[in-house]
Amino acid sequence: MKERIVKQRVVMNATRRPVHLISDRAKRYRANSERDRPPGRRQCGFCGRVKNIGVHHVDGNESHGDTANLMYACKSCNGKVGALLKRARIGRRVVQTNPAKGSRASQMKAYGDAIKVMRGQFDGDIASAVATIQSTPPDVRSAYTSRSWPVRRQMYGPSGRQGGLPF
Repeated sequence: MKERIVKQRVVMNATRRPVHLISDRAKRYRANSERDRPPGRRQCGFCGRVKNIGVHHVDGNESHGDTANLMYACKSCNGKVGALLKRARIGRRVVQTNPAKGSRASQMKAYGDAIKVMRGQFDGDIASAVATIQSTPPDVRSAYTSRSWPVRRQMYGPSGRQGGLPF
């Protein structure tokens, strides 16, 4: 049984993507993985706290994931040291990306435009509006509705409907 686990780890590690091809979020995840985390107790190396501990990159660059470059730090100290490194122009600032946020916003806009075509508020191809509405995930539809109905109620009263339109 133990041999099987070792073989699986070897296969997983052999297929690891190089650091320059992964996102900053993946670098943080990798630094916190059992294989790559720093040795020793999970305690802040700056203030000694044991709560809200994460992995800190000593040189300020998450691409350098060697265990010699990693230590534990609380979120507060990690932020303070990061600001200090930024002022000294050392390291590399983390790029905070959330790809789902951008695509969700564009999906919500496309869905809203399609709804307006169906209501006759925008000119457009009805067939493509229907296709857009059908391809929009339910959570995006729900978020659009949650945002639009309070505005509609404010404009048109408690029903949220304009002058006799059924929708």
